[in-house]
Amino acid sequence: MAGGRIKGITIEINGDTVGLDKALKGVNTSIKQTQSSLKDVERLLKLDPKNIELLKQKQEYLTKAVDETKNKLEALKNAEQQAQQQFAEGKISQEQYNALQREIAETEQELRRLEEQATQANNSMQSISKLGEGFQEVGGKITAAGQALMPLSLAAAGVGAAAVKITADFDEAMSKVSAISGATGEDFDKLR
Repeated sequence: MAGGRIKGITIEINGDTVGLDKALKGVNTSIKQTQSSLKDVERLLKLDPKNIELLKQKQEYLTKAVDETKNKLEALKNAEQQAQQQFAEGKISQEQYNALQREIAETEQELRRLEEQATQANNSMQSISKLGEGFQEVGGKITAAGQALMPLSLAAAGVGAAAVKITADFDEAMSKVSAISGATGEDFDKLR
């Protein structure tokens, strides 16, 4: 936002007279830092649009940018009241007053743009959250199905273990028969 646009307009804040551009310097610096961080997050989201952590950060930076822009707009509107009086007294020119009006209009537009972005980011987070809940629900159903099938699996495992035991017992018994009868080779296979 064009801070140079409002040079030469002075306002009174807490009994001190200060230039409007200087009074807004801290807010403007904070807004620039937040928007720089927001651009960095948006750049990373282009590479990984479903990254939950980046989406959370984007939402946080948008919320912060909206708050900072609201603060700036409030300060500008307060300054506008003083500027109207100064304009009426001839202390500031028509051009300076018009520049303040343009700064207010630009700040209002920026606020609307940020609020729209915040709404879109919130909708994206909700969509991803619902998708995650859907996956959890499917996972829960799969877990429930697995738990329902567990008794059958255990029964099948029991049948398999019993079959192995029967086979082992049969082989042991046949070994005894072979030892007692002395059968080997084909004779043993016939007995088996």
